[in-house]
Amino acid sequence: MISSSKWSLHKFFAKSPHIRPFLPPTSLYQPALLSTYLGKYETVYIKPTRTHMGKGILRVQKKDSGYQFVKERGEPVEVPSLEELQRRLEKQCVEKQYIIQKGIDLAELNGRPYDIRVMMMRNGLGKWQYAGMLAKVAGSDSIITNVARGGGYAVTVPHALKKSLSLSSNEIRKIEQNLIRLSYQVCSHFNKYRHSAQIGVDFAIDKQGGIVVIEVNYDFPSHGLFAKLKDKTYFRTIKRLHFQYRNRVKRKKSFTPTKKRRA
Repeated sequence: MISSSKWSLHKFFAKSPHIRPFLPPTSLYQPALLSTYLGKYETVYIKPTRTHMGKGILRVQKKDSGYQFVKERGEPVEVPSLEELQRRLEKQCVEKQYIIQKGIDLAELNGRPYDIRVMMMRNGLGKWQYAGMLAKVAGSDSIITNVARGGGYAVTVPHALKKSLSLSSNEIRKIEQNLIRLSYQVCSHFNKYRHSAQIGVDFAIDKQGGIVVIEVNYDFPSHGLFAKLKDKTYFRTIKRLHFQYRNRVKRKKSFTPTKKRRA
């Protein structure tokens, strides 16, 4: 069984030729890598490998006067040198293991970055089925888009794409189709890792409309996120598919023959 850490999952999905082009440059974090990553990218993220909901994520940025970092939310901390940055981050990195990742220049809605959650469910036949998508908008002072932890909110994907990137209906439809296609590929590849009944794929959309796979949530991706939308169609679809698959599992268990014991 492959470890469920962000680093192990990144390596696992990087094996897929369909998914690899959509993954951000990522390495197992070591302080020495700060110089390398900040030499290539203006913004990097440092993420604990085993936490969820955006907990403990740091954003680090290179500035004319030095560097700055933020942990989850709040005002950035300014530091003058790389050496000082490394010392300050060492105190912030309290988890056992982290990854370092290229920062994506996320599209913004009313000045706040957002990402997109695509929900995939197994249906009554046990097959993967697209169930819905939404945009998660970060809170006013947050670097994370997790709605519960970051104080943000959810909106429809067409609304977010139109308002942030001024896209036409056809352009929006094309991005939605690409997100769904990639999500099916994520689920197909994930079948080689372990069984799951539901997967929430988080995608970044950059300011040029490019797609990046951020994270794959496979244990208990939130259904409640979709209840926050005014239109409950996706939420009802998710609940219906969840009910169908749960009944399928119950039927299979009830029809499983039991072995007779020998006297």
